[in-house]
Amino acid sequence: MPPPTRHLGFALVLLLAFIAAALTAQAWLQWEARRVQADALSARRAEFLKALEIAGRPPETWDADFQRTLGELVGGTVTLYHGAAPDSRERLAPGVLSFDHQFSGDGKFLARVVLAAPAASRLVVAHERMLVAVTLLAVLLLMVSLVMALPHRASAEDGGRPPWSAARAEMSGLEHFARISVERGEALERESGARHRAEEDLQLSRTLLGQSLEERVQLGRELHDNICQTLYAVSLALEGLRRKVAGAGDAEERLNQCIKELRRLNHEVRSYLMELEPAAVNCQPFMEALNAMLASHGGAGGPRLLQKLAPDAIALIAPERATEVVNIIREAVSNSLRHGQARTVTVRAIRGDGAVVLAVQDDGAGFEPGAGGPGHGLGNMQARAAALGGTLEVISAPGKGTRVLLTLPVVSAP
Repeated sequence: MPPPTRHLGFALVLLLAFIAAALTAQAWLQWEARRVQADALSARRAEFLKALEIAGRPPETWDADFQRTLGELVGGTVTLYHGAAPDSRERLAPGVLSFDHQFSGDGKFLARVVLAAPAASRLVVAHERMLVAVTLLAVLLLMVSLVMALPHRASAEDGGRPPWSAARAEMSGLEHFARISVERGEALERESGARHRAEEDLQLSRTLLGQSLEERVQLGRELHDNICQTLYAVSLALEGLRRKVAGAGDAEERLNQCIKELRRLNHEVRSYLMELEPAAVNCQPFMEALNAMLASHGGAGGPRLLQKLAPDAIALIAPERATEVVNIIREAVSNSLRHGQARTVTVRAIRGDGAVVLAVQDDGAGFEPGAGGPGHGLGNMQARAAALGGTLEVISAPGKGTRVLLTLPVVSAP
């Protein structure tokens, strides 16, 4: 067999062996990528289910902020679908993973979580691409070396250099290139690991910041709903008592000092609310909490607080909603007495079509709803109503009193 033929056969064998090894390595890398992605999806799904269990909110009450918070907790984006869900086989962008969570019940709600592929998976994909590039380069180099070796004849110009020497030089250059590629791949892996750790640290910092903000929100609402309202109720009671002991000398002066001190203390507490958004936690039966709240604002010689509550409407207020509903009514009554100087405040509850409507009506001075103000009361009521999945409407005009309407969807029939 002539030497050029032997060289050609040997080169073809090497080329086939290299291609087989490259395809095997690529198949293994693809399998590793799928395994890493499956592990990442399993871990993120477990985190998502744990977050749902801790939040305890049904999908009917999800809003955009809640979906964004869930997305930050699992490191992706969460989208809630109702009714016909989009095709789950739709193609995603490279490096993006997703999974669906179907909620039980008749609501037909489906949550889709889309997140970035883990850093290790992206690194495997990068290695695959590099392997393909190296394979193509090797094929090209071997073909060039064969083309140059077949017609080659020893001559004085090349010093009688045999064809195999040129092929061996080409192989040496290819080996050097492969070694450089491996070193660069290791450096890329180290850099990817450092970036992944930085992303985890950033996510932890965001979670801790969110928890801190939630604690501040809770503290602000507790101050507003408990301490401020109680101080104001005591101040009203003392005002009524002062009218009874008018002209009693020391007793009247003492009462004036107490009222002044209560007002000062209430002002100091409210100053803390300028940077805090209030929200309450305590729970007790609705009627018990409502009666206790109204009793703290009434008294002999004080404003009249009337109740016109339909029993079928009260029965539709779930126990877990009672505290938030009473806090909204407390704020409305407090605003009627403190700002509107009302003499009669009526609390009503009626059952509507698939909803419960609660109203707080007063005969006070009224105001212009769009004028705004420095207080937190209206903002608190709006936030609580939205958290309950309902709506809040304030109807008022100067000199015509104020009506606050709270509409809550029925969660469960009695």
